[in-house]
Amino acid sequence: MKFDAQKAYPYPVLRPLSDDFGEVEFQTIVELSLGNEKNILNARIEFTISCIDIIKEIEAQRAAYFAVFACRNTYFRKSILSTSNVIEITFDLKDLRDEVIIEPFVVATNDINTFDSSDINAEFGHGPFNYKIGNILAQDEPQSFYIDRDVFKPISSVFDLVKKDNLSEGEWTVDFDQEHVQIGVSPLTKEKIDNARNNVMKRAILINSVYFGAIMQAIQNLKEESKDFDAYRWAEVIRRQAHNSGIDLEKCQAYEATQKLMKFPLLLLNTYVFKGD
Repeated sequence: MKFDAQKAYPYPVLRPLSDDFGEVEFQTIVELSLGNEKNILNARIEFTISCIDIIKEIEAQRAAYFAVFACRNTYFRKSILSTSNVIEITFDLKDLRDEVIIEPFVVATNDINTFDSSDINAEFGHGPFNYKIGNILAQDEPQSFYIDRDVFKPISSVFDLVKKDNLSEGEWTVDFDQEHVQIGVSPLTKEKIDNARNNVMKRAILINSVYFGAIMQAIQNLKEESKDFDAYRWAEVIRRQAHNSGIDLEKCQAYEATQKLMKFPLLLLNTYVFKGD
């Protein structure tokens, strides 16, 4: 059941890059997050399908949404079948490591002998069409995610604020040649920032100033590739977070990628500074 745009089926299958169906789509949105309990990963899959006739087969319980989770690194594989267009499931993190592939389908759960739809391309032939149990009615492209605790933390978790005695007040530096990016500030500034962390307003300002600038420069360094930073943990985390968020670092401006990876930090200023709340 691997995705293959060139594969021919004896029955119409709604899938990307295929003309079996006309102007209808089958799409999935996958959201992953760490659970409140230790070593738990929450997964939420939302299926959207615009072919009314396939929806009717699901409502009649002759078909169902189907998702396959597979991790090559740990040899873990799990399948989930549901007539609901939203699937929520939890995993033990020990079962998932590095890249996880999620494959979404709609499959027949009973024999379907009289399927027809005005959305089917006339060039495919005249219906009705037959589907046996397990046959695919719809398929979306697989999605891949990197499973790593640091990838689910705020991007600033791989940036360390460090004291540098040779810096004056208001001056700061960034060192990218470490496992974590080192943001250097003067001893007095370091003390002030440490004291400000428990204040949401001051933290919002800090995130939108020093951290935003440092993260944007880190992303720019990865985009330029003038030096290989991939051996460092910070580079791996940024690349994996960008991948999981669907951000193409090569095509996206550094400031745009920074906003997305930081969950649009200007919203913090709107909430805690501009409104004075």
